[in-house]
Amino acid sequence: MSPPDAQNTKNEISTLGKVAAHVPDLIVYGDFSQEVPFIETFDGVLLFIDISGFTALTEKYGTSTNLESGADQVTQTLNRYVGDIVEEVLVFGGDILNFAGDALLALWRVNRRYINDIITLALKCSLKIQQDYGVRDTEVGLELRVKIGVSAGHISKVVVGDHRHQYFLVIGRAVDEVRLAQNLAKAGEIILSPNGWELCQRKIIEIRRIPNERAVKVKYLKSDLQEFDEELLYSRCTLYLADNHISENEAILRKASVLPPNAELERRLRKFVMRNVLKKIDDDQPLEYLSELRPVTIVFVNLQFDESANTLHLSKAVQDASIYITEMLHPLRGKINKIFMFDKGCTFLCVFGLPGDKQADESAHALDCAHKIYNFCSSSLMKVRVVSIGVTSGSVFCGVVGHRVRHEYTVIGRKVNLAARIMVYYPGMVTCDAVTYAESKLPPYFFQEVPLAQMKGILNPGTIYKFLGVTEKTMMFKAYLTKERSDIYPLLGRKREIEIFEDLVEKFKASPQSHILMYEGHLGSGKSQLLSEIAYLGQAANQKVVAMELTKINLAQNFFTIRTLMAMFLGIDTCKSFDARQHILLTKVRGTVAETHYCLLNNLFYVKFLASEIVSNMDVQKRNAELETVLVQILRKSAEKEIIIFVIDDAQFIDSTSWDFLDKLMVHVPILLVLSLSPFDQIKHPLCSTASRILGTMASTYVRLKVLTPAVIVQKACQDLGVVTIARELETFLIQRSHGNPFFCEELLHNLHINNALQYHIVEQDAESEDEWDSLFTTALLKTQNSKSFENKESEEYICTVKQNVKLYNVMLPPMLKGIALAQLDNMTPSEQMVVKCAAIIGVSFNTDLLLHILPEWTKMKMNQTLAALVESHIFECFTEGKVQHTNRKWDAFSLDFSSSAFITVAKAVSGSEVFNDMKNTDELLNPRVPEAFTRSIKGMESFVSIGNKRSSWMRASTVSTVTAILKKIETSKVRQGTADHDRPSINVTDIFRTEYTEKAFLTRLDEIIEILESDKNNFNNIGSCYCEEIVEFVIVPLSHHCMAVENYVRAFYYLLECAAAYLHLSNNYMAFTYLNTAECLLKSLEPTQKIISQFEMSVLYCLKGEVSYNMGQIHLAKRMEKKALDLLKKSFPLTIIGAFFMSMVEFSKHITHQKKQNSLQMANGKEKRLALLYQQGRCLSVLWQAFSLDPATKSKKFCHLAALMTVNCAEESQDEAQIISSYMEFSLCCQLIGCQQEWMKYEEMAIQRSSHLGIVGGELFIIAKVVASLAYMKLCLGSLLLASKLGFRAHEICEQIRKSKLNCSVLFDLFNSFFLRSSLSESAQVLNWLEKLLFRDDNIIGKACFVSGCLDLMLYAGFQFKPIAYCLDFVTTNAANCVLMSQNGIMLNLYSSLAIWFARLNLWNDFKEPFEQARRLVRRTSTSLTANYGFCKLLECEALWLQKCIEDRPEKVRELRYRMTKNLEQAMVQCSTSPVYYPRVYHLKAYVQLMLGNDEESQIFLATAIQNCFENYLEKNWLTISQEWWFTGKIAMEDEWLKMAPDFPVWEVGMTNDNLKICEKYRYLLKMPELDINQSFPIDKSEDQM
Repeated sequence: MSPPDAQNTKNEISTLGKVAAHVPDLIVYGDFSQEVPFIETFDGVLLFIDISGFTALTEKYGTSTNLESGADQVTQTLNRYVGDIVEEVLVFGGDILNFAGDALLALWRVNRRYINDIITLALKCSLKIQQDYGVRDTEVGLELRVKIGVSAGHISKVVVGDHRHQYFLVIGRAVDEVRLAQNLAKAGEIILSPNGWELCQRKIIEIRRIPNERAVKVKYLKSDLQEFDEELLYSRCTLYLADNHISENEAILRKASVLPPNAELERRLRKFVMRNVLKKIDDDQPLEYLSELRPVTIVFVNLQFDESANTLHLSKAVQDASIYITEMLHPLRGKINKIFMFDKGCTFLCVFGLPGDKQADESAHALDCAHKIYNFCSSSLMKVRVVSIGVTSGSVFCGVVGHRVRHEYTVIGRKVNLAARIMVYYPGMVTCDAVTYAESKLPPYFFQEVPLAQMKGILNPGTIYKFLGVTEKTMMFKAYLTKERSDIYPLLGRKREIEIFEDLVEKFKASPQSHILMYEGHLGSGKSQLLSEIAYLGQAANQKVVAMELTKINLAQNFFTIRTLMAMFLGIDTCKSFDARQHILLTKVRGTVAETHYCLLNNLFYVKFLASEIVSNMDVQKRNAELETVLVQILRKSAEKEIIIFVIDDAQFIDSTSWDFLDKLMVHVPILLVLSLSPFDQIKHPLCSTASRILGTMASTYVRLKVLTPAVIVQKACQDLGVVTIARELETFLIQRSHGNPFFCEELLHNLHINNALQYHIVEQDAESEDEWDSLFTTALLKTQNSKSFENKESEEYICTVKQNVKLYNVMLPPMLKGIALAQLDNMTPSEQMVVKCAAIIGVSFNTDLLLHILPEWTKMKMNQTLAALVESHIFECFTEGKVQHTNRKWDAFSLDFSSSAFITVAKAVSGSEVFNDMKNTDELLNPRVPEAFTRSIKGMESFVSIGNKRSSWMRASTVSTVTAILKKIETSKVRQGTADHDRPSINVTDIFRTEYTEKAFLTRLDEIIEILESDKNNFNNIGSCYCEEIVEFVIVPLSHHCMAVENYVRAFYYLLECAAAYLHLSNNYMAFTYLNTAECLLKSLEPTQKIISQFEMSVLYCLKGEVSYNMGQIHLAKRMEKKALDLLKKSFPLTIIGAFFMSMVEFSKHITHQKKQNSLQMANGKEKRLALLYQQGRCLSVLWQAFSLDPATKSKKFCHLAALMTVNCAEESQDEAQIISSYMEFSLCCQLIGCQQEWMKYEEMAIQRSSHLGIVGGELFIIAKVVASLAYMKLCLGSLLLASKLGFRAHEICEQIRKSKLNCSVLFDLFNSFFLRSSLSESAQVLNWLEKLLFRDDNIIGKACFVSGCLDLMLYAGFQFKPIAYCLDFVTTNAANCVLMSQNGIMLNLYSSLAIWFARLNLWNDFKEPFEQARRLVRRTSTSLTANYGFCKLLECEALWLQKCIEDRPEKVRELRYRMTKNLEQAMVQCSTSPVYYPRVYHLKAYVQLMLGNDEESQIFLATAIQNCFENYLEKNWLTISQEWWFTGKIAMEDEWLKMAPDFPVWEVGMTNDNLKICEKYRYLLKMPELDINQSFPIDKSEDQM
């Protein structure tokens, strides 16, 4: 932590201090009295630090399509590292002159007499930097390394600029030598320049000579020499540097940072800081918000001087160059970022597109400026030998780099390096990269490709071009349409616009009068494509079409539009020589124009007709008038024979002289003029008066291009991709992010393609699905083709889907669209930009209170004023009570994406005082045309649907294995009723062992079963699911295809349902989902007369859809589907709590009847049909009660109990022993969840007794496995850990034999908890090892979450690690939005609470807040399952640690926290009635809270109660013993070994025993005892707790 004084200083920093942080002391305390340019010479020591790895780091984040990776991470990594180095230099008395990208230059200014000591000081600083920061690993696996050069000698400071912008640079031999020294250094080395070596104290410096170099490599300082006294050196150096304004206060790192307000000094210093930065400082915004990964255009200008040039020559040349460059850049929003000496020359780093300066055509501006700068510097600057300019475009890191008290705004990235390299390797010319070439949109004839050179540090630079400059001669007659029409890819969505043109042509034929057709549209709306289509359609008989496209450059070229139109009209645009043009002109104008006037065409068309005497005698004005008359004559004669149609794209770039001629032309010649323009409010240059008059008064038709409809956007996407359809999620993504703009759609698709996010599949058959049902899955996992091929297009059609691991909502904006969006964003004020960026972090919709919370140091008034301006500008829309107040959107195109807190583009965001935070994620819909389908059924085929054992193997697996096994560990409803301790439900612990004899006999029988299974594996392997997948793929699926082919739709529907049931059994929800979709598609395709599917089969369809929905966390959808299935089965389920009450009475009566008449029940006629009906009802009810158990509403307990009871009745009525046992276990589990102890125990024992009669065959063996697993779980809940571990191990053994991986996963997690709580650490780690291997084999996200939970438990409570904390944190972060895990509130509560405990123990309170808040939100929605209760206990531990923190640092929060904790502890006692194994933890935490509050007696009572309730929970007992000793009985202070070891705990290895892990017993976290004056009452704080 910073010292108090330093902290106060930081908070009190003035505006002058903020400005001074961007300027070195050399300027801050410099001489401002002289006129620029001026030179100041002095002696000093220079230290040049080059940091390698920054560029790779920015590229690592810049190329990521993930929103979570971006400028924030880059900024933090860079500034943590650079800040440490800067601080080290400042501590040693140095002055940071500048930051050049990933390098920095430091100066020690000193009298030459003392320079040897200062060299030693600089070397000491360098060695310290190499020792502490020479190598640093980053979180993305890249290393940052340092190399250092040191020099000394004469240095000259040169200040250049004007009254608005000033720059400084240092020149001289020392500057040249320090750069050369740095170039000689390798990572980790320090090189001392030749002059530095001459001036230093050689005897105390250990060096190594460099072959063929005078510079030396410094190894270390000989501190053991008598004459070297380090303290004395520092004292001398402090004296020598006294004039350098070094702070004497240790708390103040840099004196300039605490300068008192001084308006005159601030005014002078502001000239040295970029306006982009000053705006942020003036708006009082944190400069971190300037940091971003931003697309810009970099321009490096290098001036190489003659050998004869002296310092005066250099300063004059740099001054003139800086003035001219500024004049060129300023109108186009370019900026000079740095001026520095580089490679015996002066280099200017210029940037286009910085914050506030973004323009859509910045690449063209940069090239044009570069060429003008090149011409000026080459011809007008003295002593300049060579001018070289490199231009690149792309995404780079733009931001503030350095330390809080000394930093600069700079740019870093591969494109910056590339611009510098091509400047060096292509001297004497203006060169650019391929991206700049493409983005400039300049014609190719302005460029010349140059040979590729091998450039240091640059791999694959791409094509390099020499820019030739923009000249009229170069552009002669070249303005063709760039968009080519294609018959293969027809124009989409513009039928109305085309019809308007065709109607006008017909009218024009009937009445030839000049007319203007104007198409107005935003960038990317398809204007060029439309005009290309119109130019093609206009080429009919007796119609002459001339089409051209203009650029911004043409606006400044006099008469360019008319010259080019006429050249193309006359057919001379393609002629390469003047005589060819002249020959064609003669054939065109002979008989129309007098020969004496031919020479008027010479300058216009670059021909050489002989000048006539008549024309020679004309003045310029007369000659121009006659030329226009000649052109009108040519066109009039042509118009007599054919219709003339001029098509001009981007007509806003028509020059004013051409407008004047068009005005006259259209009066005398009938012409149909078709124009495309940008919206008038977006045209940055004003139209000339003639243009305004023509467009406003002359006969014209105005058409505004509308956005494309969603259907057309999807059609265009299919056309661009060459597929017949795309996945629903991709459709939604494109529709929402393109906003109907075809260009944006193209860019989004291109971005997905280059990031390898798309995959292509051969179409097999169509499928349609309901939108809500479709949203269960976001990607189509079809058989992927390695590449897309169209060689056999007639026989193969493709569909396009998104790859499984791609999350479209996390895909970053394409660079082109990002640039467009930034151009709009930069037109806002800094305050508006800040609001838009912060709002985008929240989402498309946001609440103003939340916005105010994240805005940095804003007042509500300032926020409201800014929001009002944004709403007025139609950038935001305000919602009040759910209604849109402002719906006119100006930026439809720019509400595309949010990339990071540093760069955001938002258009359609929402603000207002009462705003719904109703942002909904993009509906990720599945493509309906999926080739393979799936589903399952109940009747028909004997091998899978008969009522016998084989059917049980398939069907019950889906419901009970897939659903019930999950529920054992993960529930998401929570009883929110708090009761006093004496009122809570209690359990007599002796009840745990009341079935001891039964259980022992059961264990013995299990051992016999396992022995039989192991002795005859070959026979018993067939009873499991080892061949289920093969049976589905090679039997059921082909049968469904066969039935579809022969149009036996009834059987096809049945087999599709059977496939879905099988895949549910295999835990493959997606395949089940797909086959159900296919079955539903088949159903919809049938004619009304063909729909002969029975209600029973329909019920199976909805039942299976409910199961898939349940498994995917869509609980409400699952309940709806299952209720619909029950209605079809004629099994009503009540909708109200009153109905549930009366039905419960009926079902209980029915159950009592079944119990009494077990042996006399007889199945009525139609046994098979009745059995199928009962089974299907039981299946629906089983899913239904589990879905209700996840609903936190109190009434859901009633529905849950009723559904479970109805499941039992259906099973008993069927007289199927396996179903009865399964239903008993389910009912027992239900009762355990809702706290009905007696029924819980009763049905558990009934299930055990009945299971003793089951055989070791198929479904019966699976039922046994489930019974054992359920028993193990329940014993674990009750704290009978030894029995739980015995049962769990046997359940695991059976699951392994019958290959039930999902059930096995559940069993292993319970087994881990049993061993873990018994403190059998070796066994618990071994179980985790089994679980990891199982998860490697089966992709089970819930199992993975359980595995990570176990890993966290080992670190938190056992003192060793199975997986590191980074692995666990990454899993939680990556899967936070997983739809399956989001429904499993119990396990997520466990994970978030564990992470919060980890951060709290390590005092990482900033990191603690997010998982703690997540856990607090989840606890309200969890049930009383074992996992949920354990998570609740962990949350209580978090609250206890937070209470401890508040007692020490925030006592005003203690009263509120104490109340909340007391309430939560009582609630935990209630909830743990269903899992008393965690009673000791709750009592332990109660004791700790009482101890912190000073109630020692109550603390000891709770501690004793906790120990008494431990029973077999040895893990908690050991911790309690340590706490007791630590708090009350310890004679010596104990050391917290856990904190000492974290996070580097011992790693578990295979083969470790409990003896090996015994050392870890001391690594227990000690619950700290805060010191508290118990007589001091805590202040009452009525404010809302922020944690």
